[in-house]
Amino acid sequence: MGRQNEVSLPYFELDCHMDDKIELIEAEYGLKGFAIIIKLYQRIYGGEHGYYCDFTPDTALLLASRLCGSSGGVSGKVGIASDKGFLPGFPNNLITNVVSASIRRDIFSERLFKEYGILTSSGIQKQYLKATAKRQVVNLKKEYLLISVPENRSNVVINSISGGRNSISGGRNAQSNSKSKSNSYKNRECMHRIEDFLSVYPKDCNRHLTETAYIDLLMTGKITEDELVQCAVNYTETCKILGTPERYIKNAENFLKEFVFEKYLPGQYHKPAKVASATLVTTAEVKSKNRFNDFPQRDYGSDGMSAMERQLLGR
Repeated sequence: MGRQNEVSLPYFELDCHMDDKIELIEAEYGLKGFAIIIKLYQRIYGGEHGYYCDFTPDTALLLASRLCGSSGGVSGKVGIASDKGFLPGFPNNLITNVVSASIRRDIFSERLFKEYGILTSSGIQKQYLKATAKRQVVNLKKEYLLISVPENRSNVVINSISGGRNSISGGRNAQSNSKSKSNSYKNRECMHRIEDFLSVYPKDCNRHLTETAYIDLLMTGKITEDELVQCAVNYTETCKILGTPERYIKNAENFLKEFVFEKYLPGQYHKPAKVASATLVTTAEVKSKNRFNDFPQRDYGSDGMSAMERQLLGR
């Protein structure tokens, strides 16, 4: 059974040399302003979404209470700067004002905050993608994206907040088109034997990548599901006969994408001969085979060796 996909990050990178935007927040609001930005980053990366967080009036109240010891943030104000850029409908506290200044300085996206009430940025999204490169599936919302997802990120699925599950943007490069076709193929319920393929394959699979490669092959019309399942059966048989270590067994997606499966197709597959099992070799066999260019070796025995030693030592 597959485990639930991870979303949040256990940690995030923090540059030793912050850019001017962050330094201006610290200049305006002191170290508390800097600390609030870091706490917001923790809330974003460590939260339920991983690359953004909601910021509501209630959020501002809770953070002010936790960080400043007052929901009004009076004890946290620094000079008169905290009264600038007040967000309408939000409590007038240090948290709100730091967020307002951060939006004004483009630390967080103003457009996405106004439209969706979230805090994120292109830098945050880039770091999130970098940190999730090895995850099985990374779900992103199309409307929240401020960056272009690289074409080689086949584990990224872009959903729409209005279009339901796996509603992938049709305007996003060839990778998106391929995924759209894959989902369309799934919706037509043409993929009947994927479970059979996964169950007989000799190694645990990355399901998302394997399904994508599996569907892409089926869409060519040049191979059937029955053939792919039989290829997996034949490959498993070969690995067992040859005793192939797991680290040398092809990942399922590469087995399909790299067309390794072709030599395991019915009619092309040749069952390998069994590897001879190791047998015990007796001492007599060792002696009979202990030759150099068929020159017989002498067995001096213990007495013979002692005599030779005495002769060599002049005794």
